[in-house]
Amino acid sequence: MKKQLLCLLMCSVFATPVMAEVLKDIKIEGTRRIEDSAVMNYLRLKTGQDVSPADLDAATKTLFATGLFSDVDIQLKKGIAQIKVTENPQVHTIYFEGNKALDDDILKTEVLLKPRMVYTQRKLQNDAARLVEVYKRNGRFGATVTPKIIEKDQNRVDIVFEIDEGEKTLVKTINITGNQAFSESTLKDKMMTKESAWYRFLSSTDTYDPDRLNYDQELLRRFYMQQGYVDFRVNEAVSELMPDKSGFVISIDVTEGNRYRFAEPSIAVLLPEYKDRDKLSDLIEFENGQYFDISLVNETVDALTQAIENQGYAFVEVTPDFQKNEADKTVAVVFRIAEGPKVYINQIQIKGNSRTLDKVIRREFRIKEGDAFNAAKLRRSKQRIEDLDYFGRVDLQTEPTRDPSKVNAVLDVAEKSTGAFSIGVGWSSYDGMMFETGVQERNILGTGNIIGVNAMLSQKETQYTVGLTNPYFMDRNLTAGIDLFHTTRDNSDSSSYSYDSTGGTVRFGWDYTEHFRQSARYTLRQDDVNDIDSDASIYIKEQKGKNVVSLIGQELIYDRRDSRINPTTGYYTSLGTDLAGVGGDSKFVRVNVTGIQYFSVAEDVVLSVRGDAGRIWGIGGKDVRINDRYFLGDVSLRGFEYGGVGARDRATDDALGGLWYATATAELVFPIGLPKEMGIKGKVFSDAGWIGKPDNYDSHTMVYSDKTRLAVGTGILWQSPMGMINLDFSYPIMKADYDKTRVFRLNFGKGF
Repeated sequence: MKKQLLCLLMCSVFATPVMAEVLKDIKIEGTRRIEDSAVMNYLRLKTGQDVSPADLDAATKTLFATGLFSDVDIQLKKGIAQIKVTENPQVHTIYFEGNKALDDDILKTEVLLKPRMVYTQRKLQNDAARLVEVYKRNGRFGATVTPKIIEKDQNRVDIVFEIDEGEKTLVKTINITGNQAFSESTLKDKMMTKESAWYRFLSSTDTYDPDRLNYDQELLRRFYMQQGYVDFRVNEAVSELMPDKSGFVISIDVTEGNRYRFAEPSIAVLLPEYKDRDKLSDLIEFENGQYFDISLVNETVDALTQAIENQGYAFVEVTPDFQKNEADKTVAVVFRIAEGPKVYINQIQIKGNSRTLDKVIRREFRIKEGDAFNAAKLRRSKQRIEDLDYFGRVDLQTEPTRDPSKVNAVLDVAEKSTGAFSIGVGWSSYDGMMFETGVQERNILGTGNIIGVNAMLSQKETQYTVGLTNPYFMDRNLTAGIDLFHTTRDNSDSSSYSYDSTGGTVRFGWDYTEHFRQSARYTLRQDDVNDIDSDASIYIKEQKGKNVVSLIGQELIYDRRDSRINPTTGYYTSLGTDLAGVGGDSKFVRVNVTGIQYFSVAEDVVLSVRGDAGRIWGIGGKDVRINDRYFLGDVSLRGFEYGGVGARDRATDDALGGLWYATATAELVFPIGLPKEMGIKGKVFSDAGWIGKPDNYDSHTMVYSDKTRLAVGTGILWQSPMGMINLDFSYPIMKADYDKTRVFRLNFGKGF
């Protein structure tokens, strides 16, 4: 105790008090580009004030924190603050060396250092790390980036990023464990990440991307929830880089749980004054006994929300309550409809869209500023923005405001390229070798408008088109567009003539519902039937010359397929009508109908049943010209040549077409035992067809039969790197003696 008191006494005697001095003047040395006044603003020291060593230390740290100086020294002598600084150099030029997979323009957008900015070592190292991450996102985990600086005069530096890109790091193997209801190949097919294969050289899905793997887990969960597996979960998803860094091995462990069916659904309306309760049950998208499907639950929530809002309830909240019964493996869904909290949308904030205009994004929102908060509408808004396909990432969140009755909807997007240049090659049994090229921009100057230029050349046809589309004409939910075209078609093999068609189309389209849409169009074109063989049918020679067609038309489409690309269930119907004669030379009325139904027979086995029919009538005493008639065969009726079915000239054997047609098709597509990743499937089919006579039919000079044509066949579908390859072997079992048949048919083509 005595020793402690003695120490305190000595400290108090010998301690030197820290005295502050009055600041009389400030002198700054070493500045070149930076004005002395700017340094003074950062210092926040003024003459006449008392300054302590602690104040000087704080001022030194402040100057360092600006990032403008590599060295700062402040000394206070006799009331004068002497400040010596060494400015960080300025960036002159940034170079990238060794990069081939990613060009300079891409890398420049990733680095934060830019010409004329102040250089610091920390910024340089951060940029090098960012570039490494960019290469990892592009599947090159072995990439290294070495930053170097080259000093120049006037305190400037050039920055050089020396890049060793390394080899592309592919996904070698995907292992899925814990699955019993679905095969490993089925689950891999649901994932975006794919195993590397020789035929994936045009795709990047086999490169490892951790963000993509996270999304794959959501895709698996969504798939199982749509198949009735309510308790499904991903236990673990691990990616391991192989020792030689040649690729990744991904291991995913899942727990499927039991499969559930829907029990009898019910609706609990907790709105005292709501009257039309009985009508709400018609909006439920599923039935008792059906396998549980979360997508049907979400569709029901959206439908109920919309119906209640239409009755004037702005703050309605529809919440599905899942009541599982473990004993009989059912889920009873109770849709509880109550008045939600009175929260409004304060602002819709959009971030990340440096190119796309705000209004292009805002018009996809199903909710507006000032509207009542609605989770279903926000979810639908996010889906519509994703469907634009302008953005690589779409994140929509809500943030509270100072007012508890209001929230902000904050959308954060990452833009991606919306332009495309395509080159395609193909071959078909009728058209022969095909070459196609085109340029398309889906978001012109960020306006959301679409422009495309396309050219297609084949042995039978040449086609040039230019199209412009505005998906929100006059800022309304109305699609408008214009197309210009020129087509030359060689029909010499089937009908001994060729024809040219040049013109344009103005079109409009609108949606009545998510599944029901309509379009209208006006076409003005000039057709020229030419190059008629000297020994052609007299009925062909009568068609020679030019003809102006002025045509208005419309199409109604109702589409309930589960996918527009690879449908497995649902149906599609369309009705198209055309009227020619509002000016021009041709006068006719035409009607076309199509209906397709898809059935999922078993896993990866899909049965489709399709029917097509068309009828054209000449009006005002006008015959229907040959290039407007229907020709049956090839694509429309396998087992027969194009124009191989229908009326023909007895003397020349030229196909003359018909005024009506109908076809019916049943097709079963199935796996053939090869790895699913190869994309090869088998099919069996049956095509039936009927075609009518031309309006100038003469039984003395023409041959015609109205009997049913029927063909059966088998084939191969291959989703190859060159696109879908379609190989058919058909055998006609019902035909007329004069019909022209074709047993083998091959068609493929793809832009890339």
